[in-house]
Amino acid sequence: MNAIIPQSPRSFHLATAGPWFAGLLLLSMVTFWPTYVSLPPSANSPYTHIHAGLAVLWMLLLIAQPLLIRKGRLQTHRKLGRVSWVLAPVFVIAVVLLAHSRIKGLEGPAYGVQTYVLWLQFSIVSVFTLSYTLAMVYRKSMAHHARFMVCTGLTLIDPVVIRLMFWIDSNPGWNYQWFTFGLTDLALVALIWFERNTGRGRSVFPVMLVVFVLAQIPALFGLTNQEWWQNFARWFAELPLT
Repeated sequence: MNAIIPQSPRSFHLATAGPWFAGLLLLSMVTFWPTYVSLPPSANSPYTHIHAGLAVLWMLLLIAQPLLIRKGRLQTHRKLGRVSWVLAPVFVIAVVLLAHSRIKGLEGPAYGVQTYVLWLQFSIVSVFTLSYTLAMVYRKSMAHHARFMVCTGLTLIDPVVIRLMFWIDSNPGWNYQWFTFGLTDLALVALIWFERNTGRGRSVFPVMLVVFVLAQIPALFGLTNQEWWQNFARWFAELPLT
């Protein structure tokens, strides 16, 4: 990961992204408390533990890298960034295996719910993969690289916040994804606003906002019930992955 160096007062948040991601990590410890953190290890599958551990490591990376830049430790920043070449693809694989382990063998209503969750898992990991890939493609452009890395962290807002909402009310009368996706999109809109007077890299957040919205549409408008996704879910569930 290359240096995240502020270009102007309005883009200074890119160099101070660490505390924001630290807050998201702390919130995840709270929201995952009833279903994961407070439970004994035997209560969850190995796929869940691997996924959780890798997600925490990614958040720690997003927290550490901007802090290293602020302290001027560029060499340490670059060395630590090399970890992402392994961590990111392993994280993606872990999400796919977790998704498969949860849908495999299901039938009836539980299967129907899991096909919806499967879209959430695949859409999030797809946006994460795209963001990280572009961050690596543009790693020699600090302005672009930093913004794409921020987007990898934004994919975690939905899975963290929605668990807090289900903890508060486990039987909602509406789709909580409208709020969690909206919160993610609002974060991107805020970044676009603060970036409006910057130069290089300013196009990243508008483009990624479009990507996020496109990934959210099927879940928000019931498109996961259509035959194309149901056929994919059945094919995926039958794969000998887990």
